Order: sequence, then C-alpha cells, then structure tokens
Amino acid sequence: MSKDATPAAVKDCDIRGKYPDEVNEPFFLRIGAAFGRQVMASGQGERERGMVVVGCDDRPSTPALKKSFMAGLIAHDLQIMDLGIVPTPVVYWAKETLHAQGSAIITASHNPPEFNGLKVMNGKKPPSADMIRALAEEKVGEGIPKSPALGKVKAWPDAIDRYKSEMMERFSGSGIDTLSVVLDPGTGCQAGVASEVFRGLGAKVIALHDHLDGTFPERHPDCAIAEHLAPLMAAVRDSRANLGVAFDGDGDRMAVVDDLGRILASEHLGMILLKGPLRPEPEMSVIIDLKCSMHLDRLVSKLQGKPIRCKSGHAYMKAMVLEKGAILGVELSGHVFLAILNGRDDPLYTALMLAEYLAGETRPLSSLVDALPRMIMTKDLRIPMAGEEMEHIIEGLKQGPGGARVEMLDGVRLVWEHGWLLARRSITEPKITIRWEGETFKDLKKIGRVLAENFQSLSPHVKRALDQEGKRHA
Repeated sequence: MSKDATPAAVKDCDIRGKYPDEVNEPFFLRIGAAFGRQVMASGQGERERGMVVVGCDDRPSTPALKKSFMAGLIAHDLQIMDLGIVPTPVVYWAKETLHAQGSAIITASHNPPEFNGLKVMNGKKPPSADMIRALAEEKVGEGIPKSPALGKVKAWPDAIDRYKSEMMERFSGSGIDTLSVVLDPGTGCQAGVASEVFRGLGAKVIALHDHLDGTFPERHPDCAIAEHLAPLMAAVRDSRANLGVAFDGDGDRMAVVDDLGRILASEHLGMILLKGPLRPEPEMSVIIDLKCSMHLDRLVSKLQGKPIRCKSGHAYMKAMVLEKGAILGVELSGHVFLAILNGRDDPLYTALMLAEYLAGETRPLSSLVDALPRMIMTKDLRIPMAGEEMEHIIEGLKQGPGGARVEMLDGVRLVWEHGWLLARRSITEPKITIRWEGETFKDLKKIGRVLAENFQSLSPHVKRALDQEGKRHA
C-alpha cells in the first residue's frame, strides 16, 4: 500500500477517504501514474486505446487532487480529455461517445465534504476489487518518471452541453411538458444540469439547492437517507408536483418522491420501471442487489423475467448487468443500471424515462406505488462486535437455523418460504451488519426470534428493530 494512503480509503469499487489524512496529493500523483500504466498495458478493444476521459466534482480538495492525479497520468503517452466539473454519468457517457479506453472521476460521491476519492474504469467493464487494490499498492519507483510529460491534455468544455442536448432530443415529444417536477441536486454535480434538461422539455420545474457548492451547506450529499429528503418531500406536497427527484453528490444515484411526498423504495422504482417503460421479454435477466426486497424477484418472475441476485456495490452490479445482458439492475442505494445505456447508470435518464411513463399514465405515481406489494423489512442493523463473537454468529448462521436455505454470495443469506435474512462482516470496522424481511410482520418477528434465540447477544438489537418496524407498519 502507498505510504500516502491508508487501507480505509481503498474500497472494493473505488477509493474514498478523508482529506488529507487518508487521501492526499502524493497518493493521487502515484495512483495517477499507476492508472496510466494500467491503461497503457491493456488493450481491451476500445477504438481510442490511449484515451482517458477525466471529470471531477466541486469539493474543496478536488482541484489539488485532480492536479496531482493528472500529473501522474501524463507521465504516460496518453490522450487525456478533461471534462471539468460534471456529473459522474457524463464521464461514462463521454467515455462511450469517444470510444475512450479509460475514465477517471475525482469524487467522494455521497460522502461528506471532508472526504474525497477516485472512480476509475479501464476498458468496457467496471474495476474489480483486485484492480483497485493493485492501483493503491503499485510502487512507482521513488515517484514519477523524470522525463518530460508524454501525455496530452485537451479540454472538452461543451461536453455537458452535448450531453444535455442528447437527453432533450431523446425525450422530445414525450409529454414531459405536462408534468410538474421538483428536483434536488443538493448543490452537487447535477446542479444546473437536471433542471435545465427538464425545463428544456417543457416541464414545470421547482429546483432546490440547484447551484454548485462542494461543501454541501444546504443538504447532505447522500440522497439515500430519508432525513436528507425532507425539503424535497415538502416541496412536492406544497406544489402538488407529479414527482420529485433527488441526486447524490456526484449525480449517479437517485431518490424518487411520489406526488404525495412519499419516498419510493428502490425496489418500488424498479417495479414501476419493469411494469411500465421497460417490461422485460421472457427469460430476460434483471440484476437485484442482495439487500433488496424479495418482492422485486417475484415481480420479475411474474413478468417471465429472470431475477439474479448480486453483491452490493456499483462495480459488482454493473459487471453483472453486462455479463448477463440484463435489461435492468437495481441497487438498494439508488443506482439504476439500464441495458438501453449499455449497462450504464444515469439517474437523470432514469428520471426522464419515469416522467415520460407518468405523462402517458392516467394514474398518479402514488396510485402506481399503492398497487405494489408492501415491503416489511428491517433497515441495516450495524452492530459493534468483537471478532470472536462475530465469527461465532456467522458460523452459526451457516448451519441454517430455523430450517433455512443457506446462500453464501456475500456474507450469509438465509432464505425461508416467507422471508430471508442477510448477515455480513464490515470490511472497514469491527461490526456485523444484519437485515431481514418477512412476508408479514408476523413472519418478520418469527425470523427475529430465530436470531434472538440462537444468538443471545443479538436479542436487544432484534427487539429494537422489531419495535421500529412495528411502529412503521402499525
């Protein structure tokens, strides 16, 4: 591992950590050179083999980290296309549009402003955990080669305008001009992007926090947390809008609010897309986050599709979508992957597709949601625990208590006829994460009893989770 980075910053799908303690300029200089070396060494069929597309967010530490990363990158004979500050999906769109070999985004996504990080891609597939670790661990001598820079950097300042134009062209005449929409980019990278596209299509738009500010003074950049969506929910109700959409810090995740100001679960968004604009052909695959509700699997099967569970994480989900040729991938955190975008996740495109569908529907979004199965599922229980005790619980769950079928895709997943449970070790801290779902609240309590009776230390956590769910479903 580079002496300038800590293991905490190296994740399975990307690099993210606190600046400057966990990510800093010396580390980004070295990782830029290491990524350049990876791109130069691989030929994965892209037309522009030596091209890397680079974008970034607006965090205070981003300019310095980007400068260092680029300095490492141009040590190699690469053509670097600099997009500036853009949403992450625009970088992936540009990579595909230009047939570039690689892409890099300096961003910490949904993390608070004191964090920063890096997302990279080399070739057509997202990075593996091994590739990320190899980048962080690669030794680049005593630094960067002392020879003059070999790479050439070219700015593409109007990339974002071309992207917006393509979006408006695709959804022209879609009926979106009949809708009222509330958008909340949270001063992140979708600021001024999503609102301009919706307005360009004739929608009545109310935009919250619609200016760039990477210190995120008005809303936390994580749109997957319900408390962060309170202004959006209120604005939708007060304005009687047809829907609301929030984006995370780098603009690659979304949260949807219906016309009654209620947050849609990611599974419900997936169900509406499958019943409406996407509707799979028989045997077509849908990739589902391991943490998602069983009701999404059931709908896919009912539509004659093929539900496939996948380990949580952007890179894992996208890789599986590409591998299986899936029509859709749904991650609990708000990533939506689409076959129509060659497996890319682009929440603005997804929001426009949803709006187009609603424009042709006689029922409001709230009625579509109310017609879907009610999900009775705990939130993640993140329980501090010593390694020995955690090992005892994991090993005990592997025995399939309560007659469960045992799956080992990521952690331990127990499946019963009327519910399931998932338990996983935290990679970065001494905690175990547990969640479970039941067909009914009675089934949820039954699974909770299996946990509490077999593992006494979990009993108070189980009781607390069931009390919370009981209030929610009362």
